[in-house]
Formats: sequence, structure tokens, C-alpha cells
Amino acid sequence: MTQMGSPRASGGKTYEMLWDCKFCSTKKLLGKTHRFCPNCGAQQDAAARYFPAETEKVAVEDHVYVGADRICKACNTLTSAKAEFCGNCGSPMAETAQVQAGRERLEGAEGFGTEDLKQTQAAAAAAAAKPVVQKKGGIPWGKVLLIGIPLLVIVAIFILTRTATTNAVVTSFRWERGIEVQKYSPVPGSGSCPAPIGAYSVDRRYEQVGTDRVADGETCTTVQKDQGDGTFREEERCETKYRDEPVYGYRCYYLTNQWIFDRTLTTAGTREDELVWSTEVLNTGDCLGCEREGTRSEQYLVAFKTGEKTFECPFPLQDWQTMPLEKGFTLEIGQFTGAINCDTLKPVS
Repeated sequence: MTQMGSPRASGGKTYEMLWDCKFCSTKKLLGKTHRFCPNCGAQQDAAARYFPAETEKVAVEDHVYVGADRICKACNTLTSAKAEFCGNCGSPMAETAQVQAGRERLEGAEGFGTEDLKQTQAAAAAAAAKPVVQKKGGIPWGKVLLIGIPLLVIVAIFILTRTATTNAVVTSFRWERGIEVQKYSPVPGSGSCPAPIGAYSVDRRYEQVGTDRVADGETCTTVQKDQGDGTFREEERCETKYRDEPVYGYRCYYLTNQWIFDRTLTTAGTREDELVWSTEVLNTGDCLGCEREGTRSEQYLVAFKTGEKTFECPFPLQDWQTMPLEKGFTLEIGQFTGAINCDTLKPVS
């Protein structure tokens, strides 16, 4: 398996962006050098800058990046981010808007070509546009679903949990008792070697015990990033590749003797029967196959009838022993589900 690490940038040179004069159609003017068109004098439009092809790149020597250009409020002239006043009209540059920077493009299979600025701008506009166009007077389905789904959930919960009070009478009684039996038995296990104390029949195997994530070279791509001052920076952006490498070691397989659940000894009867526990004799001791008593459990059940429905509910032993037949109770029953809630039983006086 190959995974990428965090990207890192290396090297890097600075080049001029290009722009076309929209007044005299002069092409491929330099973004940093030509603040105004040398042919007609029109000022540069920062939104018209685009990336050049590989053969059109013009390097900027000793470039010190101070930030994206600012746009003069008075004359719309592009000015360096460190300038305090406009170089064209002298207006102060405090609190002026910055040119949008940070646009990137990655090297394609055939290298870098001249950027089609119109295509780039059209794609950006399409991505920002809302995909849903609603006709005037149409049904706002988004809002309907946003409100309707939670409302339906609330209604469904209300219906499913709604209860009604009904009457029930006692029809019979029964009891159940159980004793858990544990047996001392060999249990297979495995883990790192050495095996735990008391283990036997140990089988030590050399096999894969894990996986390491190992660096396996890099994947690098050339990236060009518009700096917003008429230049772009070109650098290599690399990500470390990783592969999963198996780790081998010794693993032990063994048996250990443990007390584990084997079965349950049950007794049952009605209220007319004696309350007893199972009297089955266990094979006690510390030998393999020996048995011992575990947890005991008991419950005392009263059967009820309400209409055509019969059900049972557990009661404490003393109440179970003294409760009369045909004793009346009220309780809550689910109107939709028919579910019985034994906790709501109340005797009728």
C-alpha cells in the first residue's frame, strides 16, 4: 500500500506574469516590468495577468517579495505593497484593497503551456455559481425537506411511544431457578513469546507479527503560484510515498487451563411446587474436566391476561407468594406496538 505524506516545497525561482492590453491589443506584456502598456500607455489590469508558457518565462533577478500589489482608490493604479503613496497620483495607500493572490497551476503531462485566462476565469465563475435555479413561485424543496424530515421523525416517535392504560388480571404463577456450572478445561491462546506462566503444548512459530510504514521515495510536481505582485514563483512540491512492510517475529501458540462456562442446571415449577435448586452432583476438584458452581439466578413470574393478550412479569418473591389469583391490575400498553411495560403495573384496590 502506498500513502502520501505531508507536501513540502523545495527550490524555487521567480518569474514575471504576463498580461494583454485590452485597449491596443498588445500581447504578452510583463506583469512586474510593464505597469503601463509601452504602446498606448494604458495601465495594467491585475485581473488580466496569466501564466506564460515554458518558452515565454522571464526570470526576475534578486526579487524581494513584499506582498500582493495594492490598488489606488483614486486612480486604480497598481502599487507595491510597501508603498505608502501611489506612484501615479500620490494618494495615500493606507487601507487600500490588495490584488487577489495565491492562484496555482500544476505541471501537466506535457509541461506548462500559455494559460488561457478566459477559460480559467470562466471555470472559476462556474464553480462559484449556485447549481440550483428555482423558478419563481416554485416549491422550495430544500426547506421542505429540512423542516419535514425532523417533523416526521418526531411524529413517528410520538406514535411509536404512545401508550394507553388497560386492565389485566392474574391468571397463574411460575418460577425458574438456575445454577451456572463451570468446567476446568484447556483453552487455546496465542501471543508474543515467551508464553504465559502455566501454558503448555507451546508451539513457537516465526511469522508476520505486524506491519511497518516505510518511506519509499517521493512524488514531485512542479507548481507555479501567482504572488499577486506581477510575478509567480515556481517550485518543486514533493510528497513522501510510503509502503507497508511486514514485520516478522516469533509468536507462541499454547493451551492454558481455565474455568469456563459449561452449562446451566435449571429447575422450574408453579406456586404449588416446592422452591428448590438443582441437586445434581458435580465432579468437583482441580482436575481437567472437574466442575464447580458459578452464579445462581432466580425469577418469579406472574402471568396476566388483558383482552386476548397474555404476558408475564417478574415480581419479588414475597409479593409473588402472597398475590391472589384474578387480582386486578392496570398498566400501560403501546397503542401502536402493543408492547407491555411491566414497570407500570398498579394493583386495583
